[in-house]
Amino acid sequence: MSTAADDPVEQAVDRALKPLRDDAVRDVEAILDAALKVAELSSPAAPRVADIVAEAGTSNQAFYRYFTGKDDLMQAVMARGLRRVHAYLEHRMSKVDEPTKKIELWIRGILTQATHQTAARQGAAVAEIFAVNSGGIDSKSQEATVALQDLLIAPLTTLGSTDPVRDAALIREASMGTMRNHMNAHTSPSQEDSDHLVDFCLRGINTTQ
Repeated sequence: MSTAADDPVEQAVDRALKPLRDDAVRDVEAILDAALKVAELSSPAAPRVADIVAEAGTSNQAFYRYFTGKDDLMQAVMARGLRRVHAYLEHRMSKVDEPTKKIELWIRGILTQATHQTAARQGAAVAEIFAVNSGGIDSKSQEATVALQDLLIAPLTTLGSTDPVRDAALIREASMGTMRNHMNAHTSPSQEDSDHLVDFCLRGINTTQ
């Protein structure tokens, strides 16, 4: 039985819309990149749409074609950042088989977000803007954060964790909390700091006796 993907009419529509979609993706990415740059300068105040539009080299009309306002935009910035971290961690973890190594790579990957100076400054700015101007991250960003945590469940289960979900949550809180503290202080975790956190988390895994 044929599917919608096999329908020549659907295929023709997809071909016609693809250039429009590609243009829209480029527009949105440019606006999100501009928002990060402007947020770094405006924090703790929310960035102005006019400044974002100017940085992106676009127009108010284009901005409001994709976003309902600054809050909607900043939620998208947060969600995109979390998705990128997820892809980065998933890729690194896929290259090893040993479960403790997967967990170590996850922890070190989170801490790495505080070592890249530009990303760290922009990440700290976005977090501060949310803390001052927003009631918290939206459901999509919350889901993306949980998805990051869920990368730990399989290796924790393999290691014999009796409660891998809670163990994953604790590792996430320790790692992301440490990362945020360094971002806010404009510092980077030392090798010793990273090693200590990895050792602490691995020792704390709740395994069967």
